[in-house]
Amino acid sequence: MKVDYVTSAIEYVAMARTLSWLLGLTLLLLAGCRTEAPSYEVVRKGGWGGTPPAPTGEVLLTLITPEGRSYDLDRAGLERLTWVRRVTRHHPREDDPPASFEGVLLAQIVDELDLDPKGLKLRFIALDDYQLERPWRDLKPLEPMLALVQDGRPLDLDDFGPVRVVLPYDRLKPDPTRYNALWVWHVRVIEFRY
Repeated sequence: MKVDYVTSAIEYVAMARTLSWLLGLTLLLLAGCRTEAPSYEVVRKGGWGGTPPAPTGEVLLTLITPEGRSYDLDRAGLERLTWVRRVTRHHPREDDPPASFEGVLLAQIVDELDLDPKGLKLRFIALDDYQLERPWRDLKPLEPMLALVQDGRPLDLDDFGPVRVVLPYDRLKPDPTRYNALWVWHVRVIEFRY
């Protein structure tokens, strides 16, 4: 039996290249499937377990559903949700050191209100009547939170509170400044609509 070593070597090199290419493609696909860790840490779990609670204190935020139902929320009502902490730089004080913000994720409010995310739009209305409307599909990947606390102190008007939107500044790609309009402060109403 005669063995053709040249043909066997060529076939071996071709097979090695194919396997190398497949391994590289597999690694590339796996890297693309890797998910980034959340941009926040959970301080404590919570939820409304149904309808948002009626306020007993000063109303900080009003939520309006697509059906026109309106829910006024005080600090206690917001604090019943899962409480999260995010340390980040923030607009409009990007040059300050990172601050520690605490509050609730907007995604949980969407879930608690049992809103269908398909086609959902959010309109933020601030105390000064500044308004911003964005599709939820654009906001959700940014993990927006409604902050009520900064560096251990409740936000007041001087700190852009009592409720403000906070994003993970250093994760905003390619340029964080293109998201400046989303850092709504003095939020008083969030209207959900389709």
